[in-house]
Amino acid sequence: MKKVLIIIRNIVIITIAITVLIASIRKINDIRYKPKGYDPSKPYNAKDLSQYNTDIDGVQVSRIIGDYMNGFRLLPEHKTHKGVLVMFGGSEGSPSYEFAELFAKEGYEVLALFFFGMDNQQPELVNVPLDFFKEVLVYIDENVDPDSDEKTPVTVYGASKGAELTLNLAVIYPEIDNIVIMAPGAWSFMGLPKQYSQKMYASWTLDGKEVPYIDMSKGDLKIVANLFLDFLLNRPIDYRPGYESASMKDPNSELARIKVENTKANILIFAGDDDKMWHSEVSAKIIQKHRPKHTEVHIFEGAGHIFSLGEYIYSPGMILEMGGNAEANKKAAESSYKIFMENMAEWHGKQVGDGMD
Repeated sequence: MKKVLIIIRNIVIITIAITVLIASIRKINDIRYKPKGYDPSKPYNAKDLSQYNTDIDGVQVSRIIGDYMNGFRLLPEHKTHKGVLVMFGGSEGSPSYEFAELFAKEGYEVLALFFFGMDNQQPELVNVPLDFFKEVLVYIDENVDPDSDEKTPVTVYGASKGAELTLNLAVIYPEIDNIVIMAPGAWSFMGLPKQYSQKMYASWTLDGKEVPYIDMSKGDLKIVANLFLDFLLNRPIDYRPGYESASMKDPNSELARIKVENTKANILIFAGDDDKMWHSEVSAKIIQKHRPKHTEVHIFEGAGHIFSLGEYIYSPGMILEMGGNAEANKKAAESSYKIFMENMAEWHGKQVGDGMD
């Protein structure tokens, strides 16, 4: 009996010691990666509309809400370029609003749109209906350059998961003339529910049917185990190995590949070769391989996932590794914006007249 009690005592001591060690490591990592000035009372929430600056000098900002469409229209008082730029953010659920502001100030009409998370949309990045873009196209046809006899040029921008969305839309809708994709995936990947679920969901649907996707559980089990340790110890989470392994090992990989060869849109791609979220520079090359004509790829050395976001994204209990370093990310952000602007000027030309007329 005495031996049993000693064993139980030792197990309790070891358990307490391990718990204290894990808690200490988590605390150290939290302190190490927490940004200066972080305010826990103001967590980021893409659905919080108050954070979007609608008082922009020289730009009329209005909310646009339809059956599924939801976002902002940014119309310059003096619109200098034809057509419209449609913008989507990534898996955080934003409408890429800060980027939209920049282009609106340059005289472009912009639709900054959510694609999930709002009251009239899918609450999670799961089974998002690609059919919703029909509604966007109707809105463009009725409201953008209504007095013009020429076709309205339509460019769509998406970053990360929004790039995956944008690439799918370009394949489905011939009305899209140009796409700009930041840190893209060459495949459709599984959906991202807020809570862990053993059941796999598609990110996208079309005509009520799931769009084929890469199942992340098909990847290397060692990578899954390492991810578990990242979560447990509050280490920066590098999702890239999981995405890379799954996209290569899933037997449905080719079925899930987005068939870019079926779009006529011009494609402009930006990626960093040190992307830690997923293998975007590999995807960029695969996209170009399958659609070499009218596809322009820029891969920046030493840059990470989304250049403007930095090396890490911090939230209490989770640190995401984006990759790159400050200098390379800054250089990539500046260069990609310049290239983006040059292409937009070519695609959308000049428009004479007042955007508010």
